[in-house]
Amino acid sequence: MNWSEIEDRWEPMKALLVSYWQKLSDEDLARIIGRRDVLARVLRERYGLNAAEAEDAICAFEKDVRRPGAVK
Repeated sequence: MNWSEIEDRWEPMKALLVSYWQKLSDEDLARIIGRRDVLARVLRERYGLNAAEAEDAICAFEKDVRRPGAVK
């Protein structure tokens, strides 16, 4: 699944994001509202990642949600 598909399906995707990154709060999700750059910034804040690590984590998420049963 590419990011535009995630963005288009933002409401159901929120639960999947939280299954990957448990530190995301409802406030974080409301701030992200499907924007990849904001998700990267929040991941850097919550998990202490650098920009490359946050991007790698998002790419891994995109890859994982391509497969059924992606909830961790």
